[in-house]
Amino acid sequence: VESGDWGLCRLLTGSDSFSDVLDLAMKGDPSKVDMMVGDIYGENSNALEKMGLSANLVASSFGKLVAKRNPSEGVKEEDLARALLLMVTNNIGQVAYLNAQLHGTSRIYFVGTFLQQNTISQQRLAYAIDYWSKGRTEALFLEHEGYFGALGAFLLNQGIKHHTADDSEHRIRKKRPSKSKIHLRSKSMGSIHVSTN
Repeated sequence: VESGDWGLCRLLTGSDSFSDVLDLAMKGDPSKVDMMVGDIYGENSNALEKMGLSANLVASSFGKLVAKRNPSEGVKEEDLARALLLMVTNNIGQVAYLNAQLHGTSRIYFVGTFLQQNTISQQRLAYAIDYWSKGRTEALFLEHEGYFGALGAFLLNQGIKHHTADDSEHRIRKKRPSKSKIHLRSKSMGSIHVSTN
């Protein structure tokens, strides 16, 4: 994901690295690029209240650029970087949420280097999962998130039996005290502490 987002950002901005993209995005205003629900219905419309929608929800990523004669007018690189980062993040969140629905789990663990130092995406994922699930599903982020894709591939390659979401939820509920932590240790990774409540 990181390379895809960075690749698109390189086309739209002068960023030399993914960390540059994140720095740019921190200063950006996505509402200059994205079509928001409030742009369609008005900021204080009765229709928004009836539909239960907020004016600041994205209706169409990069949608404002379609309607402008000169799409780059009034738009800065940081606005493009922020809008692109949020578009990619929203897609990740939607796929993750739909998979959680399919597998009947109430927790989604997000991992990977895309999320390292990426508070924008972490905050958006947490908000989006909570919003879509009406508070029934939780987005969780790990302290050493960059290693877990490799760890999962290793465990799968070792033929270690994995459990279904229903088995895992039952086991966690049965064994977990009210306040607990998952503690994993690996020679190459050091210690990882993940809160489970």
